[in-house]
Amino acid sequence: MFDAAKSQRPLTALAGLALSSFMLLATMGLTGCAPNVAPPPPVSQPAPTPTAPVVQAPSTPAEAIDTDIKVGLLLPLSGPQGNLGRTMLQAADMGLFDVAGDNFKLIPRDTATPGGPAAAAREALADKADIVLGPLFGAELKQAAAPVAAARVPMVSFSNDNSQAQSGVYILGVTPESQVNRVVAYAASQQVKRFAIMTPNSPFGRIVLSTYQEAVVKNGGTISQVVFYDPKSPDLTLPVREMADAYKRSGFDALMIPEGGQKLRAFAAMLPAFEIPTGLVRLLGTAQWQDPASAAEGALVGGWFAAPAPDRWQAFAQRYTALYGTQPDPRAGIIYDGVTLAVALAQSKEGGDFSLARMTDPSGFAGVTGVFRLGADGKTERGLAVLEVTPGNFVIKDPAPATFAAVIN
Repeated sequence: MFDAAKSQRPLTALAGLALSSFMLLATMGLTGCAPNVAPPPPVSQPAPTPTAPVVQAPSTPAEAIDTDIKVGLLLPLSGPQGNLGRTMLQAADMGLFDVAGDNFKLIPRDTATPGGPAAAAREALADKADIVLGPLFGAELKQAAAPVAAARVPMVSFSNDNSQAQSGVYILGVTPESQVNRVVAYAASQQVKRFAIMTPNSPFGRIVLSTYQEAVVKNGGTISQVVFYDPKSPDLTLPVREMADAYKRSGFDALMIPEGGQKLRAFAAMLPAFEIPTGLVRLLGTAQWQDPASAAEGALVGGWFAAPAPDRWQAFAQRYTALYGTQPDPRAGIIYDGVTLAVALAQSKEGGDFSLARMTDPSGFAGVTGVFRLGADGKTERGLAVLEVTPGNFVIKDPAPATFAAVIN
């Protein structure tokens, strides 16, 4: 940097040196041509006016550029669901360890603090999150989505409630709609034409019914019978009897029971007693069927349901158990896939690419739960497998697709 004081001092020195040299030469010349006389008295030179030094203001150091990709992670880390949330955090850490670089930072925030999911979301945004993953439940999503959407930051929820989907707020959970559409399409491809359903009278049951009716019509089938039951009632004979009467009147080829656990097994055991032949009527279900106890119920043998490909899940579960010493919750795969999705977006280009075009890439993404792609409306399309119940086990009846290429083409 130019310094006026430093630049003037050399010039002053050179000027003095030149004057001294001139006087020396003049003296030498006079000595050679004239008698030896006393030299003239020295000429007094005015002292040079000192130049005030230029004070250079200290330069302000440039602010360091933050190149980290920051990902907000909303989970219940305390309260009644704290244990579940902490196991989900382990799955997130596993995804981080597997695929993320050093510049990828998770920002976990507790949705169970006094401020709730909305406060947790605002904290993640205050930490400049590039994308927000979570929360886990649909009820939490209602609160957390508002501040995130207002900040125009993309949000990938672990919920499976499609009613919460919107542009920029994606539903990553395996929804009942995706399961029902997949198993109905497969059944129709196997010449199943007449469909019945016995469903709980609940928000979940009505979603299943609506999707089932649309899928049956779309695939060229007909709805033969719909029976609702009270999910809180201990008496299960009434809906089974009503369905049996319908079968005797007009018959049907398949019966959907979107239930799980002990209630599913109780329904299935009652069907033959009410003269619904499970060997002739194909039973259909959802991923709730994927329980080893269900495979032990003989009346369910031969039934079909849709779920993520079990081979991917088994490999993930083995690694999770080796790391943490416990079996993972089925939702852990969704959390793992959410983190690896965020990493893929972060690695798309320098600084990450969380644009709508990148997030809704029609080629989709692959994870523990299979291939999936996010829609502009916030809903997720999934590649699920169709599984068949066999005595004591489940087998893949129709594999999950490995790519969306066939759909695109």
